[in-house]
Amino acid sequence: MRPTTALEIDAERHVSTNGHRPSDAERRAAALADLKDSLKELLRSALRATTGIALDQVEGLAATLGRAAAAGGPAVGGLLGGVRAGMQGGNPVWGAFKGAIGALSPGMRAALVGILVLAILLLPITVVLLLVALIVLVIVAATKSSS
Repeated sequence: MRPTTALEIDAERHVSTNGHRPSDAERRAAALADLKDSLKELLRSALRATTGIALDQVEGLAATLGRAAAAGGPAVGGLLGGVRAGMQGGNPVWGAFKGAIGALSPGMRAALVGILVLAILLLPITVVLLLVALIVLVIVAATKSSS
């Protein structure tokens, strides 16, 4: 007894209820339809796998950029923040500022807040000192021009 081929098995499946055996053309058409279905499924599987690999690579790149921003300090954080804000349609200068501040360590952020609070509290004294310095400069310039 000779082995049965896949085409013969498929032909046996397609025998109708009235006992009609399909012709060679019908068997080829059925095999071609099965081949098309198999190729479509293969393409779907390949696309799913390729998409998954691409998404993994993008996530890896994002993680690498995040680590670079954290380890690179305020300059790299500012650069990446500006680029991110520009790509999202926001103000790149504000994005760079936020990125630079975000890349600072918590201790540096606290020191920066302390300096800003101190600058705001000392602003009236600074303005008075600048006005006194300006008056002194005007008096010195007036005495030099009159002599």
